[in-house]
Amino acid sequence: ACKRPNEPCVLVAAPSNVAVDQLAQKISQTGLKVVRLCAKSREDVLSPCQHLTLHYQVKHVEAPGAELFRKLLQLKEDQGGLRAEDEKQLFNLRKRLEAQLLEAAD
Repeated sequence: ACKRPNEPCVLVAAPSNVAVDQLAQKISQTGLKVVRLCAKSREDVLSPCQHLTLHYQVKHVEAPGAELFRKLLQLKEDQGGLRAEDEKQLFNLRKRLEAQLLEAAD
């Protein structure tokens, strides 16, 4: 639901990933803030609108907690895992950053 009064929010869906990618690119070219959602299984699949995906934006956003998120993510990649408390913190930071990006999207 759109939380900004008098400003429309748009949700776009399509029958294929290619179609969603094309729509996301075209809508982004209008100046709207687009966040392209995809399945976790498709996060490693390169697409022309990679920069619009939520998982990409979370890794590159400049927001409170983002630097710690990136450090924990790198540590997880380097070590193959994290301690339980670090994993929980990573999860919470990801959810908070995702919520902020989605709230700011058009």
